[in-house]
Amino acid sequence: MFEWKDDYNCGIKRIDEEHKRLFEIGESVYDLIINENHADYFGDVLNLIDDLKEYTVYHFEDEERIMKLYDYPEYKEQKKAHDAFINKIENLDLEELDEDIQKSVLKLLDFIYDWISKHILGMDLKLKDYFDSLKPKKSSKSI
Repeated sequence: MFEWKDDYNCGIKRIDEEHKRLFEIGESVYDLIINENHADYFGDVLNLIDDLKEYTVYHFEDEERIMKLYDYPEYKEQKKAHDAFINKIENLDLEELDEDIQKSVLKLLDFIYDWISKHILGMDLKLKDYFDSLKPKKSSKSI
């Protein structure tokens, strides 16, 4: 489900590596939830969701720090999107999750995958264009 694609690369190595890690954590949750041989995995799922929350917060803070450092013009929009995502994840209904864990977690994973994919493709790839615009232009004039 959480398959990294080269299309997600924004050209900033640190951010790309952090995005890949988010996909790895998401894939771990997915692998656990579809494992029918696992008797009671509610605690394991919660631990992985906590890992995802913590790493997402870390990643967003890191990404925002880089944006601020380079006066990224769309920082406020990014911050707003990041905060909304964190709020959604932090306010999960654990009782609903426990009632039908597989269905609830698959629904959550769909949301997370959709959000991360759209966010990377829709907002983070603009970082690449912005950073490319900061690089000195090569002169076509030969000396």
